[in-house]
Amino acid sequence: MDAVAAGQGPVHDAVHAQRHALAAARQRMELGDLIGGCELANALLQHGPEIFEAHLLLAMAHVQLGQAAPALAHAQRATRLRMGDAQAWWVLGRAHKLLHDLPEAVAAYRQALRLQPALAEAHVSLGVALRHGGDIEGAIACHEAALALKPGLAAARANLAYARAAQAEQALQRSGDAVARDEIGPDPAHIEEARAAAALAPGDAQLHFNLGLLLRRARRRDEAIEAFNRALGAAPARVDICLHLGHELAAAGFGVAAVQLYERWLAQGPRPSPPAVLRALAHQLTREGRAGEAVALAEQALAQEPEPSGWLQLCHSHQQGRRLEAALAAGRQAIALSGGRWAMHSVPLMVANYLLEDPHELAALHAAAGAALQAELASGPARAGARVARRPQAAAPGAAPRLRVGLVTADFFDHSVAFFMAPLLQHHDRSRFELVVYYNRGWGDDTTETLRGWAGRWVACEHLGDAALVQRIRDDGIDVLIDLSGHTLGGRLPVFAAGAAPLQMSYLGYPTVSGVRGMHRRVSDAVIDPGDQPDIGSDRPLVLPRSMFCYRPPASPPVLPDSGASGRGVRFGSFNNVAKLSDRSLALWAQVLQAVPASTLLLKGASAADAATRADIEAFFAARGIGAERLQMRPRTARRDEHLALYGEVDIALDSFPYNGATTTCEALWMGVPVISLCGRTHPSRMGASLLRAAGQGEWVCQTEAAFVSRAVALAADGAARAAWRAQARAQLQASELLDEAGFVAAFQLALEQAWAEQAQALPR
Repeated sequence: MDAVAAGQGPVHDAVHAQRHALAAARQRMELGDLIGGCELANALLQHGPEIFEAHLLLAMAHVQLGQAAPALAHAQRATRLRMGDAQAWWVLGRAHKLLHDLPEAVAAYRQALRLQPALAEAHVSLGVALRHGGDIEGAIACHEAALALKPGLAAARANLAYARAAQAEQALQRSGDAVARDEIGPDPAHIEEARAAAALAPGDAQLHFNLGLLLRRARRRDEAIEAFNRALGAAPARVDICLHLGHELAAAGFGVAAVQLYERWLAQGPRPSPPAVLRALAHQLTREGRAGEAVALAEQALAQEPEPSGWLQLCHSHQQGRRLEAALAAGRQAIALSGGRWAMHSVPLMVANYLLEDPHELAALHAAAGAALQAELASGPARAGARVARRPQAAAPGAAPRLRVGLVTADFFDHSVAFFMAPLLQHHDRSRFELVVYYNRGWGDDTTETLRGWAGRWVACEHLGDAALVQRIRDDGIDVLIDLSGHTLGGRLPVFAAGAAPLQMSYLGYPTVSGVRGMHRRVSDAVIDPGDQPDIGSDRPLVLPRSMFCYRPPASPPVLPDSGASGRGVRFGSFNNVAKLSDRSLALWAQVLQAVPASTLLLKGASAADAATRADIEAFFAARGIGAERLQMRPRTARRDEHLALYGEVDIALDSFPYNGATTTCEALWMGVPVISLCGRTHPSRMGASLLRAAGQGEWVCQTEAAFVSRAVALAADGAARAAWRAQARAQLQASELLDEAGFVAAFQLALEQAWAEQAQALPR
């Protein structure tokens, strides 16, 4: 008897070792260690590249990891090695599905079922692919077939619920009722069926993930987070689950938790780290003020995947680290690589406001963005304007008892926009106006609830697509639609481009023109818009006879004494967003510090304590002879009263340029701190002048850098003048135009009525 027949010898040992290695790899994967299992299977292939079972295991693991390319490669090798293996064809279909190649996925699933008609899991996968391809009836038939084969198969039960929910949604789509489709959401019965199915298979990540998607569409965010969390627990290496959970956490206001999730996942996840998760963490770190870390992550993602969204993230992260030239260059790269897509324009446009001083250059960039949006609306049947054909009609003057005004915003929470809008919402004349708020954020706070109580109607619209929101606004009969977000996060400019209302205008939330051709007017004032801005065919100024700003101060700590009076040198300060601290601003402030010996500068903001940003600012001042000992940088404070109390450490506030402060200027004045502002030629660089003139302090507005430095030096030397302002600031402000709520509301309402009367004459009846 030879050695092989006797179960001995090198061949037998090799076969035994191979089986042992396969069993070990399979066991690791079953215990959830997909990466460890892949390492064992790959090691096995080093000795035998044609081992079918190893390729099949690797294909299945990479599918579960969401790694489409290696999943496809191993599945294709497995099917070539065993053409008659149904499971290999099923896994090949799943790999094609990951790549969004539905025809190839369907073909592979059908081949698996030809080879093994009783493979219930392949029926489920085929049903999922058919549902994603729009064949809902076919999908339902597949899931019913799977349940007939395996009545307890949780995946079949859950996906049958998803297919029935999709069937109901498809019926609404065919009805043309976009609002009903987006507002009603999935049938609660379908959700409960999916929940019950997921409960039958607590370790099936896909079932919990799909349940989370249904719950998110139903706007049941807390439950969606819980479902995604269970899914990630069952499949901790899956990229898509991590991204969905992080997105929902951030959207619910739990930004720090989202950062922790991404950081934990990346520490334990595959190498190299997936670019999508790197970008997601970079985005959230940027929002949390950790710009230096965010830039490094964005660059790491770009090194692996140099695509437009990566450049856009780098743009945003550079912006919050005050690296504005680099930010604008990255933003332009994102636009170029995307072929000029509208979605790539808003972040670079925000950067342009922080950097550019030429109004013509700034306007041209916005006009180009508006043209890109208009082109997409004209060419894409799925865009808002193409799906809602009815044009708004103007009512005859005097036909309606009240003018119906819609406010579109994502910022009605503890936010600057809310502070300036509160007087208008609370005191508008309800006999002449009905205010309808379209709120585009999935969460709120006490400020949100206060503003909701002052609005005539409140429509949560974060879940509505552009077409649905356009339809909703038209169905609501809005006469004047006002954009309060512009190109900032949460803006809905495509809705305005689609012409949702007869008269559309922008106000407050964005500091210059939108560029959107359907934006008829832009609320402004004579200081900001004295008639010298370029005409781009949209956003024509609606000039109020007073400042466009009306500030309502929050509950505040008392005004504190001038710290310079205690014997310490004069302290200048800026609590503006770090992105506003352009090189032009810092160079100007360095001149002030050079001219006032022993003076110091206090900077406060979310990114001010970021190590990279701090080093950059210190180096900038060091190059101009200002040592780090004369600079203080404080992080964002948790509470507003703590933030305001810090003004007690500031003697003179220095405004940023070319993007002036707004809320920070008002807060400084209210806390008894004088503000010196340089006035430029653009809307962002004239806001300080508008605010200070409205406050009765026009002498603090400077037209040249030399005047700015001179005014700062004079005020630093005049302790009596500073003390006098601290003593009288609140009384003077309360008597000023800046806090005159009744006068502002009256002027704003009259301007709306006059603009409506003018616009109504030009519209069809």
